[in-house]
Amino acid sequence: MLEINKKEDIIIPFDKMGDNDWKIKTGQIIEAFADTWDEELKTPISAAEITALEKKLGTTLPDGLNLFYQTFGLANIGEELQDLDQMEWMKDIWADNPENGPDFTAEDSEILPYLVTFSNYIGNGNMFCFHSETKEIYLFDHDGSSYINKMFNTVDDYIKGCLIFAQAELYGEDTDQEDAEEWSEEVAEELFGIDIIKKWKYSSGWE
Repeated sequence: MLEINKKEDIIIPFDKMGDNDWKIKTGQIIEAFADTWDEELKTPISAAEITALEKKLGTTLPDGLNLFYQTFGLANIGEELQDLDQMEWMKDIWADNPENGPDFTAEDSEILPYLVTFSNYIGNGNMFCFHSETKEIYLFDHDGSSYINKMFNTVDDYIKGCLIFAQAELYGEDTDQEDAEEWSEEVAEELFGIDIIKKWKYSSGWE
């Protein structure tokens, strides 16, 4: 069982999904995390289900998301991957009641038509989306001066970051969770930069 007792115990599961051993390392984290929360592992999603989703959306999923779904399904990675029937074009969320929607900036409005939601962040209304053409990953920040923020070039980096942060829950008996959180944050900052991590985790008590 994976146990975090020092910073060096934190696994970076892959550089890119599809790399050698990515399934082994990713599976080790997902299984340990599920065991910690006494959860059942999720069933992989079939290629046919993904094809049906892409047809409904009118765009393809990022390659990494497609591969992750077919390998681990909607696994608990510390943030909530949306059910397939919940994924939608962000522009449609407030289409019927635009007065209830955010006051998007001009820059936000340029990106908004291309964004498809796929993950909810800690239940506070923030969502991660992918760009339908570039497949880059954006964060919808419900409480920011700019609502739409580019975070990662690929979904691989988003999922990798989630799996690194999830390991803070796997601290050993002789380790404080606070230490494990600090180590995982340091590893994530080394990979993605402090500005990205602060934007991502600003409201979760990690700063």
